[in-house]
Amino acid sequence: MSRKGKGFASLADAASALMDLRTSLAGTIAPSRSPDRKPQAAGSEFADIEQQMLAKQAAGQGEPTACPPLSTFPARNGAGQRASKPGAKAQKAKNKKAQPQPKSKGAKKIILKGPGMKAAYQAILEAERAAAAVKQPAPVVAEPAIPRETIFRQIIAAVRNTTPMIEPRPVSITPQNQAAIERAIIDGAAQLSEKPQPDVDDGFIVGFDFGTSSVKLAVSQPYHADNPTKAMPAPEGLQSFGHPYLWQTAMWFDPKTGRFSLYPLPGAVTLEGFKTGIIGAHGGELVRPDVSITRVEAAAAFLALHFAHFFGWYRQAKPLGPAGADQFMAVNVGIPVAAHDDARSFSIFKRIVAAAVELAPFASQLTPDLVRQTHSRSPDRLPAGFYLVPELTAAVAGYAFAPTSQPGSHMLVDVGASTLDIVAFNLVGRERVAVFSAAVELLGAAALDSALSRQLSAGDFKRACDHEFEEVYGRARSPERAQDGFHAAYRRKPVQLLVTGGGCKTEVHDRFIAEMPTERVLGAAPTIHPLPPKAMTDMSCDRSRLLLAYGLTRDLPDLPEIKLPSQVPSITPLVRMEPSFVGPEMT
Repeated sequence: MSRKGKGFASLADAASALMDLRTSLAGTIAPSRSPDRKPQAAGSEFADIEQQMLAKQAAGQGEPTACPPLSTFPARNGAGQRASKPGAKAQKAKNKKAQPQPKSKGAKKIILKGPGMKAAYQAILEAERAAAAVKQPAPVVAEPAIPRETIFRQIIAAVRNTTPMIEPRPVSITPQNQAAIERAIIDGAAQLSEKPQPDVDDGFIVGFDFGTSSVKLAVSQPYHADNPTKAMPAPEGLQSFGHPYLWQTAMWFDPKTGRFSLYPLPGAVTLEGFKTGIIGAHGGELVRPDVSITRVEAAAAFLALHFAHFFGWYRQAKPLGPAGADQFMAVNVGIPVAAHDDARSFSIFKRIVAAAVELAPFASQLTPDLVRQTHSRSPDRLPAGFYLVPELTAAVAGYAFAPTSQPGSHMLVDVGASTLDIVAFNLVGRERVAVFSAAVELLGAAALDSALSRQLSAGDFKRACDHEFEEVYGRARSPERAQDGFHAAYRRKPVQLLVTGGGCKTEVHDRFIAEMPTERVLGAAPTIHPLPPKAMTDMSCDRSRLLLAYGLTRDLPDLPEIKLPSQVPSITPLVRMEPSFVGPEMT
């Protein structure tokens, strides 16, 4: 009497039951099974399958998973046990060893009985083939992140000894402008030769912003009504990015005549990037390989020409009107705070200015030999009436005396063409400035272009800027410096951010600055862009570019008193003494 297979409600039920059967049978022949396991009673496997099917339906499980082919299962007798004879297994192994194995002729055809079993088996095979065809993607191994300090050093190394292309240099200017420049240089040289000493009682003050991309000069008459102040215009053709008061930091040298010039001449070569090289500690190297002039020598010649030109222009133009004095009281030259606070850098700038003042009376007849000899013997001290002033002092002067200025913790970010200056300071009563940390690096707008041209990414350049900021800000908020004023967990109000410089408008620097005035960094206070007074200029322009020149026209006693980082003593953090329990054994 034949026994009919049990029916299934659906194809999925049949496939699930078939897979469970294969799993169950595979378990009974597994090598790891217990040797004393008792065989199941006839028909118990199908009862187990039914129970598993009901459990799967109750749990809501979906498609069956892949399983081994049914041809791997041993044949069974009607009782559900393996059909074998005593000793058959050993005999079969012996025969298999003695006789050569026949070649495989492919998978055997399997005859499945029971409603829906054949279709279920085909569905399982198709699912297995589909699963095998899907290739799992190789796991992505994330590369280790490069430390931000390493990125910073790579960027600085790439731009340190380069001359960034800030803007196209002119090839000629009008004859009228040439003649005006030459007249001013001759008049100014004569005045500096006749009256080299300052008038400390009633002289005028010159503010000289010596930038890497442009120079800005202004003059004021202190202690007179309204303290009149005017900026010196730049000749058309020599203006930096079309700004009427910004003069390109470049000059020209004619190898045939050996003549230096503030404007292009036929056959002359351009000398530029000398201040960038000085800040990058390469002042003793040639400004360009085809000219035997170092960067410090080029800077001395450039300043000598501008000193003579300015004094000649002042005598001719009389920008301050009747209030303007005939003799100068002071010439304040701005340099970065970090350079002012570094003894070696400060000495380099002092020697450059000293050489330029000595060369200015001969500005119309400068030669490389004269410049080289003068600089080589220039002393490590400034001439009377000439001063090197930290640019921070000038920027703060333009901000501190405004009615909207606030005392407290500040961060100044000055983005120039080549350099990024960052200073953390405290303003006390608009009169005193304590600088806790400062840095100047070659991370300005033109330095960004130079880095990009060397296949460095904008993202890495921003990370280098972030590193400089964190160095300055991290130092300021440390317990040894000014934790109570800068650290987010201790300060009572946000740190005020001041932003200056024309380079801050690049996309990279804009993102860099935008991340500072947030709660997790400086605090959510509006960023301030200080401006000099409108009366300083007669032409429409971006006055923010003249802030340092304006601040440098203040008399030194009127400038905020500044303590540089090396002059601000570190604080020894107090060690908290926790109360201790005194036991009876210590009494």
